[in-house]
Amino acid sequence: MTEPSASDPDAGLDELVDEVLAQVPEIRGLDGPRVEAWASDVLALAAETLTVDDPEAVLVAALASGGGDPAATALEALRPLVDDVTIPDRTGSAPVWADSIGTSVCEGAWLLASRGAASAAFRFVDAADVRHVVTVDLISGPPERLGEVVIGPGDLLDALDEDDADVSATDVSAVELAGRVAAALASTDRPRESAVVNGRLLVARLASITGELLAPPVAAADPVPEVPARDPDDDAFALEILDRALPRPDAPVAWDELAAAVRDRAADHDRLAAWLAAGGEGLDGADDALALAPVVAAVAPVDLGPLDPSRRDAVMALEWADWLGAVIGLIRAGVGTRVDGETLVDHVNRCPEVSSTIPKKDRARIVWAFDVVSECWEELGLTDDGALTARGLVVLPAALRRAWAPG
Repeated sequence: MTEPSASDPDAGLDELVDEVLAQVPEIRGLDGPRVEAWASDVLALAAETLTVDDPEAVLVAALASGGGDPAATALEALRPLVDDVTIPDRTGSAPVWADSIGTSVCEGAWLLASRGAASAAFRFVDAADVRHVVTVDLISGPPERLGEVVIGPGDLLDALDEDDADVSATDVSAVELAGRVAAALASTDRPRESAVVNGRLLVARLASITGELLAPPVAAADPVPEVPARDPDDDAFALEILDRALPRPDAPVAWDELAAAVRDRAADHDRLAAWLAAGGEGLDGADDALALAPVVAAVAPVDLGPLDPSRRDAVMALEWADWLGAVIGLIRAGVGTRVDGETLVDHVNRCPEVSSTIPKKDRARIVWAFDVVSECWEELGLTDDGALTARGLVVLPAALRRAWAPG
């Protein structure tokens, strides 16, 4: 599955539910093991993307509230991997796999060895007599850790019988091998993507052997990079160019009105709240600082921790010259001009005050970065239907001046 775009919890949940329901026609035609692998992926994605307590239960409840056949089918698929799933009334027939999922039992276990590497392999069969294999790479320690986790068809191990196979397979006790895999899982702090995606199914299969339900592996959080050190000479130079290109307005600015817009939206808008936190501003701050904070945080953050990895990458991708060219071009174009990544890059490349241009090989990356850092401008009234507003005309250059102000 693809990852929904990060946003506030409700929007992220709605997006995930929509994606799950859209895949229901496809999963209706799968066999039981592949349906459970799909469900494992869905639950891992919920745990990774929903910033709520017990995200799996929240997803199940959201699906159940929709009712109807698609929701019923999706919940049936999730049922073996989640406790207390209630299937709502359906409008169509149950899928053929409905009675077989959750019935798999282990019928064999093998320790695989190849060129010093070891893997665990388990073969399962369900009530519909459909077989599948779970293989787990074991990374040598100490301690031994979990590597790739693969869910494959029942004949996956048949290749071991071929004459040119370079993998040896030894029959072992399923209980002992499951315990070894469980210990490797407990020692793994940065699991592979396949282990996260297939983790719910893996722990369910291990539990069917040992009777012990383990916590599934979860995606490790990326380390938060340090905020880039400011260069006071660059800031002073950028500020000088900005003031020559766009003289400071004489008219007073209604900072209280601009700050009110930020306070109004940030209370229930996680993306905006994250930008404020990255800029070190609270909602009770001074009106002028708060009004500019979401843009200042994208130009000169004080803390990258509140931002997710994609937003951090976007902030790091943009240099002072990019911001200078983009904002000068927007302000000169005036109210009503388009505000999107493509347009902003064009402004950078055409700005007479900026001597450098964005090369073709970097264009897509900078377009994306501008789209990310401007994601909340519509919420703040800086843009309207993707076009610059009178409010944006005031806030954007003022935000650059605050970001580049000395000390």
